[in-house]
Amino acid sequence: MTYDELNDFMLNYIENDISGRAIMLTGEWGVGKSYYVKNTLQPFLESHKGGNYKCAVVSLYGLFEIWEISKAIYMELRTIKKEVDSETYQTARVAGKIVGKTIVNGLVSKLGFDIGKIDNNDLQKVYESIDLSNKLIILEDIERTKIEIFELFGYINNMCENDGVKVLLVANENEFLTTYEKTDEQGKTVRYYSENALEYKRVKEKTVGDTIHFICNYEDTILNIMGNFGIYLNMFNNQKCAKDIYNIFMLTSSYNLRAFIYGCQKCWNIFEFICAQKIDIKDETKKKIFYGIIAFTQRQSRGKELQFTRETYISAELGVSEQYPLFRFCFDYIVYQTLSKEEIQKAVSHYTEYRRSSKWNTGRDCDLQIIKQFYIKTENEVVNAVLNLPKKIKDGDIPYYDYGVLVNFLIAIKYEVGIDIDIEKVENIILNNLKQVDNKIEFEELFNSGYELYNEKALRAFEEAKLKIRKALEKTDILSFPYEPEKVDEFCNKNVMKLKAELKSKGFVHTLDIDRFIELLKNCSSSQISTLRSLLLNLYRDRHYTQILKEDIFVLNELYDRISSLYEYEGYDKIQKMQIYWFGRNISDIISSINGQMI
Repeated sequence: MTYDELNDFMLNYIENDISGRAIMLTGEWGVGKSYYVKNTLQPFLESHKGGNYKCAVVSLYGLFEIWEISKAIYMELRTIKKEVDSETYQTARVAGKIVGKTIVNGLVSKLGFDIGKIDNNDLQKVYESIDLSNKLIILEDIERTKIEIFELFGYINNMCENDGVKVLLVANENEFLTTYEKTDEQGKTVRYYSENALEYKRVKEKTVGDTIHFICNYEDTILNIMGNFGIYLNMFNNQKCAKDIYNIFMLTSSYNLRAFIYGCQKCWNIFEFICAQKIDIKDETKKKIFYGIIAFTQRQSRGKELQFTRETYISAELGVSEQYPLFRFCFDYIVYQTLSKEEIQKAVSHYTEYRRSSKWNTGRDCDLQIIKQFYIKTENEVVNAVLNLPKKIKDGDIPYYDYGVLVNFLIAIKYEVGIDIDIEKVENIILNNLKQVDNKIEFEELFNSGYELYNEKALRAFEEAKLKIRKALEKTDILSFPYEPEKVDEFCNKNVMKLKAELKSKGFVHTLDIDRFIELLKNCSSSQISTLRSLLLNLYRDRHYTQILKEDIFVLNELYDRISSLYEYEGYDKIQKMQIYWFGRNISDIISSINGQMI
């Protein structure tokens, strides 16, 4: 049933239903029932097209007694603009109006006075003050009330059957329909309704007529919600993003619109902070921040205790994927209500490099896809795609592992097709990036696919470009230490012999960023800590002090102090603590040996 069909159904119930029963709108928590009622149904019914009917929306969440419902309805009705002025109100007749006697009775019983002793004029005023003509009473959160179900439905039945009031109940009916399993003599397991569920079904039968199972129009609702957040979320208020967000709901197996509104609010706050602090962030990165937050708040709404697995700037597991991760500063803001300009800048810088050096991002860029399919594109499309490349390569939108293939296709476009493009400008940025690479990149990995060239100029240009790329890679330090736990074993296994051979001339520990090394140790497993211990023992144990650079001797002392500070680190288990203690002792022994030789 579409929203328009649902609106018409509700209007027909108000105008034509004489069964004396309520209707129910049911659906899982967070799927948008309340949002539909307040933002679609209520505006429709209160419009000319919907008959100018007023809605009194009351939540039963946490209410303990019937009189509280009467009070809530009364107070809600008092806020509805009266169609007559106070002078006319004094002389209005009860005739022709639906009077909420059930509500009045609930109120007066609590207030403790005898309704039979009220002056007739005052009694008429009370009745008229809660006139329910042309009104729909909407009772939400039925399953969250503390009132006994038999008493609650009896109250609702009195309103509908005896007073002629039209009532819409909004609930997650599954919370009432609890079941249990029982195995029969043949070993077959059968599911039965619980006693509470059976009682609910019995009392509901007399009180509720139609039960409508709510199906949310997610994409339209997402757009409506986004429209409420204004300037900082405007860039996401379009059909494409609405589809993306719905896909995030599916990926997280959560369709909670309250969580979505919460996520939008958190994202709005973060973007306002970014704007106020004049932090330069690209729209594409903002999109990643937004999608990561939406995924995280959906996961969070399912009641799970979510944490970062280690001290990193991003988490693919808590976001959508590596393409749309959850940033650490977003997690900290949502969970701990803290925001830091410095942490935002670090995270964005880290993610830029992460995308540039990660194979998962290979081939995703839209302009790169056009260039790789140039033979089925227009010349204008290809030229515009090439013009976009320099900025994208600088910004890290195109990863290292696309560089070789990209150069290959650009040469094909220039020499095989004859389109005059500036390859040198693109090449220079690529070469500059490769010279600054921290981690080792295999030359062959940059040319894992490509376009077959035939033109002699194209073949010669490609060979020259490959030579430049090889030289750029050779200028990077192939032994540059990785500060990522998953790369520790590979680095140590590949480079221990080379490091031992070059230790006297080049040293090792003085080349480390000690702060990053200590952060690395915090995130290492016991096995990875053991591997790093073995590396330093291989390099420095049994070495004469004349074979060790003075810079290394100085840093070994600093490293010992910093590792000693990890003995009480709470993020370790007992085995990791043991490995760290051994690590400190090993370095202490190395330092003692060096000092003994120098006496």
